Amino acid sequence: MGIKRRIDNIPIFPKLIMTFLIITLPLFTLSLVLNELGKQEVKSQISNSITMNIHYYFMSLEKELERIIRTQQEFINDEDLTQLSNSVSVMSDYQRTKAINDLQLKLTTLKDSSIYIKDIYVYVKSLNGTVSTSSMEGAPNTGEVAQKIANATYTSGIPITFWQDRLYLNLTYPNYLTKPDKSPQFIQNIELSMEALTNALNDFPQEGGAVLFNDSWAIANDKYRGPFAEIRSKLAEPMRQSAAFTKQVDVDNVKYMVVYEKSMFLDAALLFYFPENVIVGQLKTYGTWFWLLIVSSIFILILFSYGIYLLIHRPLQNLIKRFKRVEGGDLNAVLSSPRQDEFGYIFNRFERTVQSLKTLIDELYVQKIRLQQSELKQLQMQITPHFLYNSFFILHRLIKHDENETAELISKNLGDYFHYITRNGLEEVAFQDEVKHVRSYVEIQNVRFSNRVTVDFEPLPESFRNVMIPRLILQPIVENAYEHGLSDIVMEGKLQIRFSAVADRLYFSVEDNGVGLTEERMAEMFGKLRSEEEGETTGLINIQRRLKLKYGASGGLEMMPGAMGGLLVRIYIPREKGD
Repeated sequence: MGIKRRIDNIPIFPKLIMTFLIITLPLFTLSLVLNELGKQEVKSQISNSITMNIHYYFMSLEKELERIIRTQQEFINDEDLTQLSNSVSVMSDYQRTKAINDLQLKLTTLKDSSIYIKDIYVYVKSLNGTVSTSSMEGAPNTGEVAQKIANATYTSGIPITFWQDRLYLNLTYPNYLTKPDKSPQFIQNIELSMEALTNALNDFPQEGGAVLFNDSWAIANDKYRGPFAEIRSKLAEPMRQSAAFTKQVDVDNVKYMVVYEKSMFLDAALLFYFPENVIVGQLKTYGTWFWLLIVSSIFILILFSYGIYLLIHRPLQNLIKRFKRVEGGDLNAVLSSPRQDEFGYIFNRFERTVQSLKTLIDELYVQKIRLQQSELKQLQMQITPHFLYNSFFILHRLIKHDENETAELISKNLGDYFHYITRNGLEEVAFQDEVKHVRSYVEIQNVRFSNRVTVDFEPLPESFRNVMIPRLILQPIVENAYEHGLSDIVMEGKLQIRFSAVADRLYFSVEDNGVGLTEERMAEMFGKLRSEEEGETTGLINIQRRLKLKYGASGGLEMMPGAMGGLLVRIYIPREKGD
């Protein structure tokens, strides 16, 4: 018991550090040795394999294109092509047709001899047409197109010509370089198959991105295309200095192994790259180490889990249970602990906090609720005498002048108004009931200010109707506009009442074109609205306090200069999901 008590009294942090080091040190050592041995072996094998594959691919591609180019050059002395180029005017139709067919057969034989040839076109100037191995549809059968491909040979590179996203092997006779002042007799273009080149890159035995490129064009396989541009940019200097190398490059926090080789004959380079963590060789040599790691990991996991349970889990479970009780409203359960470490300190301080919280709830929160109820009842009893006198005076004048329909409307709205503000028992009402009360008040004021104020009362949106809000929260804002903003208006007074939903709030806005507030008065009102001290409890200040008590920071009252030159007052409440 003495040893256990001394261990319990040791601070949690040293216990965690010692436990973690004791348990994980063997795992770290074993993983480090295994990882380094495997990494070096995999890097060496893959690097050598990729380098050999790239070299073999380049040698094969160079030899194949060299054979195609050599065969293409032989067409300079081809009898049929020579006759069509120089003697077509003296040839009969039969001879011309036979020569074209024989030439097409030779072109087809050359095309079928290599998977890298997609099509062959020969433009003959004397024929003003093209002999092709494919159907005539889509073939460049004009001298202008053939000439453009020939011109591209001297701008995009030799032997491979890049033109309109295609690759060609071009033969122009006679050559521009040797006879620039003489127009060519024929132009032969062998279109290389981009698909075949891409398939060759896809057939690499190693998983990774492969790109065949030069300064004018690039062909890539379907893997890891994203990092190519950044890898090429980072290795620009080594590419200029060396024809072949193997390097490691970091792209977006990912390490890539890169193998590069350049072909002088093709004037192109092949770049192969792959993430180090994707390709893993077979490490059969380290099978014993692997099983030892598995067994050690299981054993270490059991020890670590049990240590965490003894040191942290059980005390935390007790603390979580206490938190749940407090969350459910139970502030009487006591969680005492004889421990002297950090958990013991947390348990004891938690209990003191709960007791203090309970005392504060009894003394402050309950008092706030009672104060809110008292203020609501006080507001219900605050029937403005002037409004009552004015309403009866208006009603008297209407009856005296036999305006019975208007008098009936006023009496109904007056009855609804006083019935709403004097009834007890409801602290919250639906938004539509509160707006109905406001409309009754506005209808009465419309008669009083009939020739002086125009009211624009927006219809209540459907989504607002059943939202519950504190009672008697909207009408005082409208009354404030009449009494302080529009009372001195002689004509063309305007009052706008709006509803809006923005993000997670619902707004009720009242704006007038009255005299507004001075900067000093506006600053004074801002201070009162932000103040939490007890003081004035009527009017807009009362509304602000009731909203803050109900909704906290999610509800409140705002006032600002209006667009019509008067004052804009609006309240906002939180918009619940489904509203």
